[in-house]
Amino acid sequence: MGLCRMSREGAKNGCVTLDNKFLTDYMPDADDIQLKVYLYGLLRCSDPDSPDNTSAHFCNALSITPEQLSSAFEYWQSEGLVTVVSTSPLEVRYNAVKGLEDKLRYYRKGKYEEFNAQLQGLFPERMLTGADYEKYYEFLETTRLPQEVMLMIAGYCVNYKGANVRDKYVLAVAKAWYEEGIRTVQDAEDMISNHESSTEAMRLISKSLGKKSEADLDDKQLYIKWTKSWGFDLSGILFAAKQCKKRGGMERLDKVLDEYFTHNCLTVADMQAYSDEKQSMYDLAKEVTRIIGVRYENLETVVSHYICVWLSQGFDKDALILIAEYCFENSIRSLGGMNAMTAKFYKQGCVTADSINDYIGQLVAREKKIKKMLETAASSRMVTQNDRDAYALWTDWGFDDEAILVCASFAQGKPQITGYMTKLLTRCKEAKAFTAEEVRKLLSSSAPAAKTAEPGKLERRYTKEEIGSLFGDLQNYDDIEI
Repeated sequence: MGLCRMSREGAKNGCVTLDNKFLTDYMPDADDIQLKVYLYGLLRCSDPDSPDNTSAHFCNALSITPEQLSSAFEYWQSEGLVTVVSTSPLEVRYNAVKGLEDKLRYYRKGKYEEFNAQLQGLFPERMLTGADYEKYYEFLETTRLPQEVMLMIAGYCVNYKGANVRDKYVLAVAKAWYEEGIRTVQDAEDMISNHESSTEAMRLISKSLGKKSEADLDDKQLYIKWTKSWGFDLSGILFAAKQCKKRGGMERLDKVLDEYFTHNCLTVADMQAYSDEKQSMYDLAKEVTRIIGVRYENLETVVSHYICVWLSQGFDKDALILIAEYCFENSIRSLGGMNAMTAKFYKQGCVTADSINDYIGQLVAREKKIKKMLETAASSRMVTQNDRDAYALWTDWGFDDEAILVCASFAQGKPQITGYMTKLLTRCKEAKAFTAEEVRKLLSSSAPAAKTAEPGKLERRYTKEEIGSLFGDLQNYDDIEI
């Protein structure tokens, strides 16, 4: 079935050409795309079975998207000129323009007679059309807003914008005021009073923004939101405005104040403190990315996705810089990799530079002890994760380093050293032999003892080689116990 068809009434009346009422009542308020869609659809109604009467052809012929096509027909449906019979596939029926007269005649008959006269009196330089009245009726019927309030809003718009102000603008203001809770004449009077009292404030705000043009009604509406709904005073708004000077105007200022409001910063002091903290976070983001060797044109994502999260977890600036340096030294060159590293330190409760260094020191000391254990067992291989896991298990059982070294002396020349030692220490655990002498005595009954060596002392400064394997450990395993 074709996209557009004429209703029976429209076809019967031969409304294939443009009705004069369309030109006077509807065309002035429609945008370019809406006009193109309506007129092209009217053309296609003359030959509904044409292969060109499809959504795809409409979009191609008019250089618009399917969404714009649907939106345009939704607009004309709201105006009563078409009926969207189906959305998938899109099917539209064109209505006769004169079909709207009955509805307009009903509204004019009594219910809106006085309203019509007063509304027309606000626009002495132009005659309101039936379509103009229809838009006001629809708004009043939908919102149940008193006619007197609508007239006050329209009058204020005329006084502010001039008699040539379009109905679309008046109704947009009415919608905004309705959403602000305006329901009565007193509400409207208070709103108008607020707008008028904001004139000097808006002049100062515009000056702070570097704007030369005067504030319009929309700008004043924003000012009322900032002061009445959000609770900012003029000094706070001017503070934020200076940050937006020649950088986006009122729209940018609204976003900045929204951010301050979200973080409960309503006074200049709170706003200054938040700005300083935010700047320090950007400085930290710049330093961290420089250290690990990555570059970002916009640091906003780095701050929001990483810096803010790390700081909220309790990491201080020195800790994050230290982690970044360790990451660089161990070829971790991404924020994702650094984030994984901070997560592991966080799990261990290490959020300061001192606690991180202490934790790494414990890991280095443990690594040296395990290396000494392997040497005692006459093995020169590198320490593996299996060795670390076994060492942690043995210490959990209650064996100290001296006892573990004694056990290692009984594992010389054995394959799978850590597995063999686990079997020996299991025997000792079952026999409740935990000290070095007890382990030696128990194991000597079935194997000759080798001379043990004293573990070396820990150096405070750690080389890249010393911590290299540890960071591989930190990257690949979630649970690292001392």
